[in-house]
Amino acid sequence: MRNHKYAVIARARAGMLVAAGVGFSRWLNIMRLLREKGLVDLVYPEFFDDKDSLIAKRWSTYIRRLRRYADEVKVAVWPDYCYDERLKAHFSVEWVFPLHRRSELDFALKVADYVGFPNRDDLRDYSIAWFVEQKRVYGFKAWLLGLKPRYLKVYVLQHFDACDITGMSLPGYHFSKWSDVNNPEVWESFVRQIKAAKTTALDPWLKG
Repeated sequence: MRNHKYAVIARARAGMLVAAGVGFSRWLNIMRLLREKGLVDLVYPEFFDDKDSLIAKRWSTYIRRLRRYADEVKVAVWPDYCYDERLKAHFSVEWVFPLHRRSELDFALKVADYVGFPNRDDLRDYSIAWFVEQKRVYGFKAWLLGLKPRYLKVYVLQHFDACDITGMSLPGYHFSKWSDVNNPEVWESFVRQIKAAKTTALDPWLKG
C-alpha cells in the first residue's frame, strides 16, 4: 500500500515537480521559503540524493544515510548500477532510477516510480531523443536529474514530469553571480518559469 505522504506530493504538483537536493544552508533556506509558496515541491531530505556515495557505488553508505532520514524522505534516487529489487521493499518512498544504459530500462520500469535522465552525456549511452521515444512507448514518468541551463528549452522540459535543481541550474552561474544564488527573488522567478515551461518566459534566462 502506498504511504499517505504520496498524497502530499500529488497535491503539491502544479506543472513540473521541482525538487531541491542537498546544498549549503542559505540556499536550502531559500528553497524552503519557495516550498511554502508552493513553487518548490520537495527540499532535502524530502528529495534524497547523495551523489558522492552513489557514483562511487558505496551503496551501503547511501542506504545507511537514507535510513537516517527515512521518516522525512518522499522521493529518493535509486543507487546507480544497483539491480537488487529487494531494496524497494525496505523504504516507503518514490524511487527515481538513474538510467545510465539502455539495457537498464526493463529493470527501471519494474522498480522505479520515475526513470531518471542523467544530465551529463558521459553518464549515459543514449541520446535525449532515444529517452523521449521510450517515454512515449512505455508511458513512464521522467525525471531530469540535475537541471542544467542547457536543458532550459520548452521542447526539452515538456517531456519531463520532474526535475531537481542546484545552484548550478541558474544560467550563467559562477562565483561572480553569487549574489543571484543567494537571492530568493531570483530563485522564485526562475522556478516559476520552470513550472510554466514557456519558451517566452525562459528566453530572458537563456540570454544571460
